[in-house]
Amino acid sequence: MALTANFNPVRRGPRRGDAFGYPVAPGETIYAGGLVCVNASGQLVRLQTAGASKFVGIAQSGFNNSASASVGPTIVACFDTYGLTVPGATPANITAPVYATDDATLTLSVPGSGFEGIVGHLVGIDSGQTYVDVKGY
Repeated sequence: MALTANFNPVRRGPRRGDAFGYPVAPGETIYAGGLVCVNASGQLVRLQTAGASKFVGIAQSGFNNSASASVGPTIVACFDTYGLTVPGATPANITAPVYATDDATLTLSVPGSGFEGIVGHLVGIDSGQTYVDVKGY
């Protein structure tokens, strides 16, 4: 289910991923902890937004720019390993590619519409929590 508020996913291990800042697209709301992409203009959008072209990581903060026709502030997006729910994942799925259908819903199968790229790989399951190495590909 898509985010409706900021979320703070558990990061596993020391920070090691790349982090880059992108301005929030006009009319867009970004939630902290959400999976984000850039559009063709290099502006940050939620993964499920039409025009999301390249996956850039997990938003480190949020901003509501929904009522603005102007570009919003820069938000940093990171690649790293996070505790994210991957429904149906088992130890047999470790190393499998992970996809997303919106800014918070992960799946082990390629979505039939919208953003269809890989958002990471399942790297482990610990105490029932799945961990995804979130990367851009």
